[in-house]
Amino acid sequence: MRRCVVLVVCLCMLLGLVAATGSVAAAKTKLVWQVHWSDFQVEGVYKGEGADRKLVSKGLRQYVEEYMKLHPDVEIEIQSVPMEEYLQKVLVARSSGVAPDIYGIYSLWGVQLVQNGILDAPPAAVMKDVRENYTPVSVAGATIDGKVWGIPMEVGNYCLVYNKELLKKKGFAAPPKTWKELVDMASKLTIRDKSGIITQYGFAFLAGWESAVVHPYLGLLWDVGGEFLSPDFKKCVVNSPEGVQALEAELQLFKTGGTDPAGSVWTFPQEKVAMMIMASWYEQSLKQGLGDKYDKVVGVAPVPYIKKPVNAGYTWFLAVDSASKNKKAAWDFLMWLTAEVQKPKNTTRLGDLMAETIGSLPCREIDLANHPDALNDLYTKTFVEQLKNSRPEPNVAQGAEIKTILANEIVEAWHGRKSAKQALDDAASKINEILAEFY
Repeated sequence: MRRCVVLVVCLCMLLGLVAATGSVAAAKTKLVWQVHWSDFQVEGVYKGEGADRKLVSKGLRQYVEEYMKLHPDVEIEIQSVPMEEYLQKVLVARSSGVAPDIYGIYSLWGVQLVQNGILDAPPAAVMKDVRENYTPVSVAGATIDGKVWGIPMEVGNYCLVYNKELLKKKGFAAPPKTWKELVDMASKLTIRDKSGIITQYGFAFLAGWESAVVHPYLGLLWDVGGEFLSPDFKKCVVNSPEGVQALEAELQLFKTGGTDPAGSVWTFPQEKVAMMIMASWYEQSLKQGLGDKYDKVVGVAPVPYIKKPVNAGYTWFLAVDSASKNKKAAWDFLMWLTAEVQKPKNTTRLGDLMAETIGSLPCREIDLANHPDALNDLYTKTFVEQLKNSRPEPNVAQGAEIKTILANEIVEAWHGRKSAKQALDDAASKINEILAEFY
């Protein structure tokens, strides 16, 4: 009897609240988005200090706040994770039952995540939108076994980024067009101290970052007509004569004194690197590092070639966790961010974020066409032009592991510990053991 009285009292209190407010506050739908971006890419770009500090370019947070204001019943939390920890965080969070709702997936991780049942199959309307409105290289990046598994978020490719002032000091009026010219110029642009240590690199790679090792190599491999994997993914064929030729072309930079394994693309803003092969997203870091000198220093050109211009491409795509309790809400938010065209610019919000803040190439065709200020500047224009020569790295099972193996063997050759042929033979042998488990 007492329990009934308590229930009646609670019911009366609830009815009183309804009468007073006209409604009962509903629980919000919460979405968690795990990102790999740095501070300014999430928080936006500001100028000035104190009371004069103003937002000049929106970060992800401003778009999330806009959506939550339009949809008060939705709460979105941004979780930042370093890129090098991202895949492991996805796998650990999934196994512990605390996975986020939304991911930004590097294409090489896609096969593993699909095979493990982690990614949600996009709604038919999302897949149709992707196939009809995105660049071919980015659609390929989001496609696994013929099926689209997410919304292309960022497409990356490579160009030669060079220091105009350093080239001019050595009498070079233009950047190299061929690989032979690159090797010749790099040795002349390299400066060493009395002990032989390089203080200015004619050309710099980056041994500690797999993409900075593998992507330039893949471009040269495809340039000379070689392949990385067989069409059925059953065999690694990187140790072909063409593969060896491509790696030996890189080694010429080391043998002629144009670089060494200690070089780093990250020292370009300190004007310690004359030339490097770099991705489009590095623009904002160069602007911040070089400040007022940016326009005078930075030049961009197509990657020098041996036979034909080719550069490696890669994709990040947005995906939803298959175990999310709010999958529809997640896809609705992502379509608002990526597909809703804003007037009068005729761009999407994600396109604005990529082009105007992050400095990456948008994947949606309409965004590539309608960001003239951001995409036709001195840095990004050449990257957009070179999309026609960009070839996506293959989406293969254990792609990240395979890429690391190839990177490690290439670095062995850079150090002179292995010949180009031995390094690629060893890479192929190790990679074939992995491929045999999946194909």
